[in-house]
Amino acid sequence: MDSPMLLKIILSFSIGVLIGFILEFSYRSVEAKRLVRPKIINVQMYGLTGILLALIYSFKISLMPTLVILYIIPVLVEFITGYTHLRIKGIRLWDYSKERFNFLGIICLRFSLAWFIISGFYYYLVLPKLEIMQ
Repeated sequence: MDSPMLLKIILSFSIGVLIGFILEFSYRSVEAKRLVRPKIINVQMYGLTGILLALIYSFKISLMPTLVILYIIPVLVEFITGYTHLRIKGIRLWDYSKERFNFLGIICLRFSLAWFIISGFYYYLVLPKLEIMQ
């Protein structure tokens, strides 16, 4: 792996973790009406999504497939993380069971659409800046 790609992966993970931490901290704290620190696994999930989006970005795919991928990647990462944690450790990281259009309480349409929008911002606003750095 060449050094610019490694740098891009490290930066994508770090930025994903930072953005994810801020969003999750803010959302959970507002919902609970007290300060709530996100779990490490949740924050790592955002970093992994950042890496995957950066890798996809390097392929320069056309608009429609890109939009589909921007929807699928964060939902898939969220589902695999939540499902694996639930099955292996018996811990539910989040519970969407009261949300409409949920699947196993692990993913739901409302948050999937939110992750799609956030991923779009990341893909079209953050990742081009990382390209300039190389």
